[in-house]
Amino acid sequence: MRRLWTSGVMAVVGLAALGTYSPAQVVADRKIAVRISPLPERVALAETIVTGKVTAIEDKKVEARQFPGAKDKVEFTIAVVKIEDALLNAKGITHVKIGFVEPQAAPGGGPGIRPGRFPQVNLNKDQEGCFLLRPHFEESFLTLPGYDYVLTKKDNPNYEKEMETIKRCAKLLADTDAGLKAKSADDRFQTAGMLLIRYRTPQGANPKEEKVDAKESKLILQGLADGDWSKGFSATELTPMMVFGRLALTDKDGWKPGPFQNYEKEFPEAAKKWLKDNTDGYVIKRFAEETKKEKKE
Repeated sequence: MRRLWTSGVMAVVGLAALGTYSPAQVVADRKIAVRISPLPERVALAETIVTGKVTAIEDKKVEARQFPGAKDKVEFTIAVVKIEDALLNAKGITHVKIGFVEPQAAPGGGPGIRPGRFPQVNLNKDQEGCFLLRPHFEESFLTLPGYDYVLTKKDNPNYEKEMETIKRCAKLLADTDAGLKAKSADDRFQTAGMLLIRYRTPQGANPKEEKVDAKESKLILQGLADGDWSKGFSATELTPMMVFGRLALTDKDGWKPGPFQNYEKEFPEAAKKWLKDNTDGYVIKRFAEETKKEKKE
């Protein structure tokens, strides 16, 4: 476990599986450390991915609820992005509108913060980059699920390398059946891992669980078993040990792990055995968003 010190404040950083941090991402005045999700996780939770340029910031703001269940509305600023490359679910579209809540300056300077105390992106005219987006749950514009869901091209030496990862992951998600049946074991695992993250991340105020198709569930579990279990945990990529926990298994599912004398060795063995024994009988459940009708009621 690493520790970061900023202005005499110790920010304790969690396991690498929870993300990466840097001193610049710690808001000392608020005593918080900021998580950056691995790129494949961000791709998995995005519904639309594009590269492009912010061509305008609209003068008129839109009042809307920031998240399901919120009682009050906040002002969203709308950025218009001209699409250069439609990577996922944006074929035939030339522009997208992205709504964001403008960050407030942190006391004494430092990263901007949004209501909720977390750093937030601030889109600007002529900004170029990659935008990983989700539709607003009530309005017609798209949103950035987190401040790390936009990769700015300028002054980013890792941009091209990051884009290679995003493009590969977006391609796998564009045809998940092909990804789950790919010749490459890593492609099968990456597809399975992203689907598990997508399916097992609650969305909306009242998410409901429902079973996925049994054939798809089997392919996902097989893809997970085919991953490289020697990788342990990673701050930058998906690994089987990180993704397996998304299943949220209990003893009712036949999962009774430990105690382990050597966790790094024995946990993967136990997980792979469970997958081998349950691939045909266990069906993954997904969190399904409430329908618009349910939202109104």
